[in-house]
Amino acid sequence: MFANFFGGLRKLKLQHQLLLLVLLSAAIPASLVGVLGTVSASGSLSASAEAVLQEEAGDEIEEIDAFLSGIRNDVIFMGKLPAIQGMVRAEANGGTDPEDGSSYEEWRERLTGILVAKIGEHSQYMQLRYIDEAGQEVVRVDSVDGVATVIADADLQNKGDREYFTNTTVLAEGDVYVSALNLNQEQGVVEEPYRPVIRYATPIVDEAGQQRGIVIANVFANQLLDELSTSGTRYTGEELLLVNESGYFLHHPDPAKEWGFDVGHDETLAKDVSPAVAEQILGNEQGLIDIGSHILAYNRFVPSANQPYALTVISKVPRGSVFASVNSFKVFATLTVLISLGLVMPVAVFRGRQLVRLLEKLASNISTSSQEMATTISEQERIASQQAASVNETTTTMDELEASSRHAAEQANAAVEAAKQAFTASEGGAQAVGEGLEGMFALEQKVEAIAEQIVNLSGQAGQIGSISQLVADFANQTNMLALNSSVEAVRAGEHGKGFAVVANEIRKLSDQSQQSADKINTLVSDIQKAINETVMVTEEGTKTVKTGVHIAKRTEGAFNEVKGAVNQVVLNNQQVSLNLKQQVDAIQQVVDAMDVINRGAKETASGLNQTKAATEQLNEAALDLQQVV
Repeated sequence: MFANFFGGLRKLKLQHQLLLLVLLSAAIPASLVGVLGTVSASGSLSASAEAVLQEEAGDEIEEIDAFLSGIRNDVIFMGKLPAIQGMVRAEANGGTDPEDGSSYEEWRERLTGILVAKIGEHSQYMQLRYIDEAGQEVVRVDSVDGVATVIADADLQNKGDREYFTNTTVLAEGDVYVSALNLNQEQGVVEEPYRPVIRYATPIVDEAGQQRGIVIANVFANQLLDELSTSGTRYTGEELLLVNESGYFLHHPDPAKEWGFDVGHDETLAKDVSPAVAEQILGNEQGLIDIGSHILAYNRFVPSANQPYALTVISKVPRGSVFASVNSFKVFATLTVLISLGLVMPVAVFRGRQLVRLLEKLASNISTSSQEMATTISEQERIASQQAASVNETTTTMDELEASSRHAAEQANAAVEAAKQAFTASEGGAQAVGEGLEGMFALEQKVEAIAEQIVNLSGQAGQIGSISQLVADFANQTNMLALNSSVEAVRAGEHGKGFAVVANEIRKLSDQSQQSADKINTLVSDIQKAINETVMVTEEGTKTVKTGVHIAKRTEGAFNEVKGAVNQVVLNNQQVSLNLKQQVDAIQQVVDAMDVINRGAKETASGLNQTKAATEQLNEAALDLQQVV
């Protein structure tokens, strides 16, 4: 069939073929776009509708979570009340709190006041209690017709056997017990009208970590369930359901189906939909199920990880309500495509005829222009060949210039290295001269210190000579006294013999002192001569050191000038080397550019040849086009 169609199409003139193709190119894409757009938009709208259903179920779960989280926080807060801890301490201490002296009853009255105020502030609380470790109610406050009522001691009961008490006492401090949501019972009978309740409890622990009872709150669940009844729905016929972990209805548009586990009927989710669907809903966290007539979106909430209770919100919407917008869009899209084709087709035919006339005119112009282009391209081909030859010569010259510049750059680098070595040597010489100059300064200071010590030594030697002279004078006087004593001893006769011996010994000692003083004078004289000679040598050394210091300073200045000059040479050579390197790089860039130009010229020449051939083909095609059109 397609072969016959295309065979008949080739028999038509080009202008008729173009008109037919214009019509088909308008109709086929518009139809395909319309169909694909409808399918895509339908899928998007369907996904959006399903997401909205899932979001509604999630929103209801968030509201339930927010309500129950507030209850949980209140119970934890009440479990940490100072009044309860005060009662625990007072009971353990014989009725008096050892911390502040309050009695057990005083603490109990304070706790009662707090629980009364809590019920007065929050209408959702049905009952607040403190139960001791034996299960006995200690404080109990009920909400009776919206009024907080304190239960008398005589009416307080023991709840030690209740499930909520035994399950709460085994929890750790800070954990919370959450009961199932069910109907309140009095004396084992469901209270009418129905009053749904849920219980939150937390254990009480003393300072030693011992279990001392529980705090429990019975909460009206009407507010929670009424929220499901009053929640706004987005779809016509939408219903919100709430089931427990067993599939029993806690909320249903038909109240007769609610609370089957408490009132004794078997209206469950499995009966309302099907056992398989109910099992899927109760076994998963969230999801979306299409049961044919309705779409079910569900989301599960677990009030406490410590208990096996769960609540699942189900949004049940008629399938027609969910996809009403999708069906409307399909009808609208179909009408839009048909109207668009009706408007586009006449315009397409008109523009197609204009296009055929334009093609006829263009074919004539192309034929003329292609002949002119052939002549121009031949001239450009000749010029491109000449440019390629010139570029080759320039490239050869630049290669030679690059080699010369590289050689100059290498020589400049060698000069830089030599200058750096000279600079390093001059730095070493300057450093050595500096060190020698420092040594000369130190030597000069030491020579001056030696001169000062020699002067001091000369003065001390003079003092020794003076002392020696005094000793000699003292020895002479002692000798004279000894002679006089000997004379007097002779005169004294026998009585003066002992004194004569002493006088004789004293004269000997004075002679020895005289001799020692003479030796000291001789030594002092020799020392004075040596000191004088040393002073003369020291003065000559000082002059020599000063001369050496002066020469070293001049040498240091000369080395500094040499270092500065060498440093300037290094800098100049580095600049020359850098300039030569830049010149080499620039030449290399020019060489590369010339290579590119050379390749471009060759490619241009080749392209011109191809263009020339293509122009000739274009000229032939223009002639053929004139004949076909």
